[in-house]
Amino acid sequence: MIDPVTLLLYAAALFVATVAQRVVGLGFGLVMGPVSVMVAGPIAAVPLNCVFAVVACGLMLPGVWRDIDWRRLSWLLLPAIPASAAGLLVARMVSTDALRIAVGIITIAGVLVSVVFTRSSLTLDGPGTRIAAGVAIGSCNAAVGVGAPLVGMYSLVSRWDPRVMAASMQPFWVVLNLATLAERQLLVPDGFPQWPWWAWLGASAAAALGTVLAHRIAHRVPASVARWTIIGLSIAGGLAVIATGVAGLLSA
Repeated sequence: MIDPVTLLLYAAALFVATVAQRVVGLGFGLVMGPVSVMVAGPIAAVPLNCVFAVVACGLMLPGVWRDIDWRRLSWLLLPAIPASAAGLLVARMVSTDALRIAVGIITIAGVLVSVVFTRSSLTLDGPGTRIAAGVAIGSCNAAVGVGAPLVGMYSLVSRWDPRVMAASMQPFWVVLNLATLAERQLLVPDGFPQWPWWAWLGASAAAALGTVLAHRIAHRVPASVARWTIIGLSIAGGLAVIATGVAGLLSA
């Protein structure tokens, strides 16, 4: 259950996360991951994030449709779906908090390496890179509810245009999170949040309002600002995941 005050705070965070998701193509899980853990607990946080990521990104699709890179999206999505099932299985066998710490450390190191890489003239974006990125994103999103920092790493080394990336990641998250929810019902059926209908409706309304605002400002954000925002959000996401994992281990 959730009380009205907690719902209001959750809806405010959801509004901010939706704006970030539309403007730079990631940020939803980074903002909502820690918030969902605090509101619903570590077990229910992942399906909760999946549900509202589908709602938020689905609402954005009409506004970004013409900018979607369907070819690159397919390269990332096809390996991400089976990898998400593997991530759920790993999460059942290994401590989720330990996984969070490991993912956070790898993410921060990877983002820093990616920033150094972008200072060269090289581009890393072959089929192998896309498949590896899809596997990493799908497995981490399912296991610990955070895949966006790995999207940031891929976008940096591949030099993906921020505007096209922001558009392409909306259908990516819709499909991947729907697949993760379906896989979770088969592999890890416990822990879905038991909220009343008015809580689901209120949170969805916050996502809708965030989408409306984000569409108005997305085209005004320069590519360089979007790129540095991606870097900042990815590092912040890594730190948040580590902090959540450490807090979980200490409280165990």
